[in-house]
Amino acid sequence: MKPSPHHFTASAAALVGALLLSACASDVPPPRSVALQSLQAMPPATQVANSSASKASVVVDRVILPDLIRRNHLLERIAAGEVHYRDVARWAEPLSEAVPRVLADDLSALLGRSVTLSKLRPQPSTSDPAWLLWLDVRSLEADGQGRVTLEAHWSWLREGKPEVRWQQGRFEASASSRDPERIAYAHSQVLQQLAQAMAAELARQP
Repeated sequence: MKPSPHHFTASAAALVGALLLSACASDVPPPRSVALQSLQAMPPATQVANSSASKASVVVDRVILPDLIRRNHLLERIAAGEVHYRDVARWAEPLSEAVPRVLADDLSALLGRSVTLSKLRPQPSTSDPAWLLWLDVRSLEADGQGRVTLEAHWSWLREGKPEVRWQQGRFEASASSRDPERIAYAHSQVLQQLAQAMAAELARQP
C-alpha cells in the first residue's frame, strides 16, 4: 500500500517544524558569567592602631548563606513570596566561595592588613588569640528595578572566648540597569558596605 500524499505532507511539515525549533534554540546565546569583586580602590578608612585587634590575626571564620542564593543563576525577587532565577546570567563561582573571599579582600583594604579565610588561618595562639568573624547572611538579592539588598547578622569573636555579641545591618545599592554585569557590581557594593560596618565594629573592640 502506497503512502498517501497527505502522509508525505504531514511528515514534511513535522520535519520543517523540528528544524525551525532547532535553529531557534541554537540562536539563544549562552548565559553570561559574572563575578563578585573586591572594591579595593579606597584608602584604609578604619584605624585599629590602639585596639587589641591591631595585633591579633583576623580570620573570616564562618559564613552562612541561605539556600536561595546557592544556585549559580542570578536571583531576582519579583514578589514578597516569589523569586525568579534569570537564565541570561550566572555566577562564575559559587557565592559560598565568593562572598568570604571578597569580604576578606575588602576587610584587608579597610584595615590595611591581611585578613585570611578560615581554611588558611594560622595556628591558634594562646598569647594573642585571633579575631574570628562569624557571618549569617539572611538575604542577598536584586529586585526588578536593579536594587540589590543585603541583610546580615555578624559577630567578632576572640578565639577561645565564648562571648558572642551579634550585630545586624541592611545594605542597599542600585544598579544603573538590569544588565547582569551591573547587578553583579551592585552585589559587590553591598558587600563593601558590610565590610565597612564590620571594620568599624572591630575597631571598637577593647
